[in-house]
Amino acid sequence: MTAKRIRRVLTGITFYALFTASPLAAAYDGPLFDAHLHYNAAHVETVPAEQLGATLAAVGIERAVIITRHPGLAETAMHAAPDVILPFLDVYRTPAQKDTWMHETDLPEWVRNRLDTGLETGSWRGIGELHLFAEDRHSSVFAELLSIARQHGLPVMIHGDPAVIDRAYEIDPDALILWAHAGTFPYPPLIADYLRRYPNLHVDLSMRSDRLNADGFMPLEWQDLLIEHAGRFLIGADTFSARRWAELDQHVSEIRSWLAQLPPDVADRIAHGNARHLFAD
Repeated sequence: MTAKRIRRVLTGITFYALFTASPLAAAYDGPLFDAHLHYNAAHVETVPAEQLGATLAAVGIERAVIITRHPGLAETAMHAAPDVILPFLDVYRTPAQKDTWMHETDLPEWVRNRLDTGLETGSWRGIGELHLFAEDRHSSVFAELLSIARQHGLPVMIHGDPAVIDRAYEIDPDALILWAHAGTFPYPPLIADYLRRYPNLHVDLSMRSDRLNADGFMPLEWQDLLIEHAGRFLIGADTFSARRWAELDQHVSEIRSWLAQLPPDVADRIAHGNARHLFAD
């Protein structure tokens, strides 16, 4: 039996013992740096901008990437909660553009203007989330947005297929990319392969608690992946709807549950350490 297999078996036995002995095993209780939260006009009634920082603090989120197309909302939230909100520019001028942005040749100019005038210089911290799939990966608009991100020194959040990640690194081998939701095919061997291929690729685990905490236990292949590449993963609650904002405590609780099943140093890196390093001021 290989050393890796022995470790996996022992890890499984340890977690089995812990969870059968204590069904209410403590969740991870450290600070969180959420790398994937949406906040636009549709969410204001649920969480007013001036209360955004307090809402995050109530569930232990100390800092957060907020994806928004509304500079005014970002400014209000940042003023109310200094050093908490890191705004990413949502490039969808309307929600319907999630499916069409890659064909809109005027979008890059709109993005340039927004980055230059939408907030105080340097306040935007990234671009995205860009929904893009393999059939559209050769979009010239996509290539131009990657170029703009490079010019401004910004990461790009991509919700897309592996082929899209390959295309992004063909366009810019040094691009800093956050791969939302561990990709559209969230299989540990595939993710591990891409992390080895692209040193500047990071992975956010939003919307994947069902896989990471299947039936109350983290599958061994996910444990191995997160331990081996502990410096490349981030957490996120992905508040794409008002309902998810209203249920934020539930989604954060799910994240804390699977974080608790990792070695403490790995859990700390994924919960907040990696994002702090990635977005260091």
